[in-house]
Parts: sequence; C-alpha cells; structure tokens
Amino acid sequence: MDTTAVVTLLLRWAHVLAAIAAFGGLLFARFGVVPALAEIDAPTRDRIHEAIRRRWLPWVIGAITVLLVSGLANFLIFNARVKADPAFWGATWMRDTSYHALFGAKFLVAMVMFYFASALVGRGAGTQWVRNDRAKWLTVTLALGLVVVLISGWMRQLHTGPNAAPLAAAATMSN
Repeated sequence: MDTTAVVTLLLRWAHVLAAIAAFGGLLFARFGVVPALAEIDAPTRDRIHEAIRRRWLPWVIGAITVLLVSGLANFLIFNARVKADPAFWGATWMRDTSYHALFGAKFLVAMVMFYFASALVGRGAGTQWVRNDRAKWLTVTLALGLVVVLISGWMRQLHTGPNAAPLAAAATMSN
C-alpha cells in the first residue's frame, strides 16, 4: 500500500469517526439528556446543562475541526486523483455526475449544522436563543446531519457504484 493510500485511509477514518462522535452526541443529547432533564427543577437543570456544556464543548470543537480538515483533504486528494487519471475516470466524470455541486451542497449544509452544534454548547448571548429551545434546535441539527450523511452516501455511490469500479473503468472492463 503506497503512502497516499495510507494517508487517504487515515483521513477517511478520522472523518467518519468525528462524524460518528458528533452525530452520536447530538442523538444522545436530543433523546436522552433533554427529556431526562425536563423532569428536573430549572436551577438544577441549568447546572447540569452547564456541566455537560463545559465537558462536551472540546469534543464539538474537535469534531468540527477534524471534519473540516479531513473533509477538505479527502476532497482535494480525490479531485487530484480523478484529474491525474482521466482515462480511468472519464474526462468529464465529475461534471457528468454533478459531484462538485453535491460537494458544495454538503459543505453548506454542514456549515449550518456546525453553527447550531456550536451554538448548543456555546455560552454567548448571541446564540442563547438556540439554547433556550434545545430540543427544537437539536432536532434541526440532527436533520441537517442526516442530510449531510445522505449526500455523502450519494457522492460515494457516484464514484464506486454498487460494488463496481468507476464509470470509465467499468466500460473498459466490459470490452
């Protein structure tokens, strides 16, 4: 296995693991923490939310950072690989599959998701409106995360197919 393949694999693992941690934390907060704390008096609930916020904030920042760095690196490496071997991928593969448009949509939805995830664990007055209705904004953030995962699956399917080689390679293999 060459160095590029190892780096690509490590970046993919980092990306997936950060997404799992972030999405799992959102699921737990929305369907575990918020309903459980709804049964507790307001001052105690606020103290628990603050304790959770302090501990979860570094994880959210870390996950967002890893997702941005690994996602951009994965995109640039993949884009370079496609451009370096047009005979394998087909000269217009990315344009024909709307790959860049999907990446753009995924990136924009992810940025909105990161905003709400940050606001949920933040402490600034400007995002207090998000924390005032945690259940609602956790649900919105989870829905945005689901959209990102669905677009990611769609993008992955474009260049791998259902257990198949890329488009140009599949045509070459059938000859």
